[in-house]
Amino acid sequence: MKFENRTITLKDGRECVLRPTTAEYAQDMIDYLKLTATESPFLLREPEEVTYTLEQEKEILTNLYENKKSVMMLAVVEGKVAGNCSINGLGDKQRIRHRCGLAIALKKEFWGLGIGNALLNYLSELAERIGYEQIELEVVDGNDTAKRLYEKCGFVETGRRVRAMKYKDGSYRDEFIMTKVL
Repeated sequence: MKFENRTITLKDGRECVLRPTTAEYAQDMIDYLKLTATESPFLLREPEEVTYTLEQEKEILTNLYENKKSVMMLAVVEGKVAGNCSINGLGDKQRIRHRCGLAIALKKEFWGLGIGNALLNYLSELAERIGYEQIELEVVDGNDTAKRLYEKCGFVETGRRVRAMKYKDGSYRDEFIMTKVL
């Protein structure tokens, strides 16, 4: 989806631009995905699972940018990708068309600066503009900082998936399902 850039001031005084993720950021996105996968055990992917070619990533980003029912947003600080957040519809069927799913991650060096809060609030506005009535996300058990952020932004816990994540060492973690009614 095409939308307007929004500039915010971070807690450390720097400016951050929330902007659409376009094909020009394809290599930055590949690098970001690989890095964030190493920085947090709470994301879905392992670093080696980021296998998109530059051309594949450009195509993905172009399709999302042109899709009126999806939003992919970058947080850019001093020309550097700090984080990314997206919403996508859960399906085209009449009974679930009102729902969208959300994904978010930030590079560790940008944690705690207010970017996550700004991304979630702006995405909520855009989700409403699209016509979604609720946003859903999952947060891994143990990711208390993220869960508090989601609650601060209006999400409530609505369920739990047992053993939702399985790690290389054979251990499991549950995940909480959270929903924000718009």
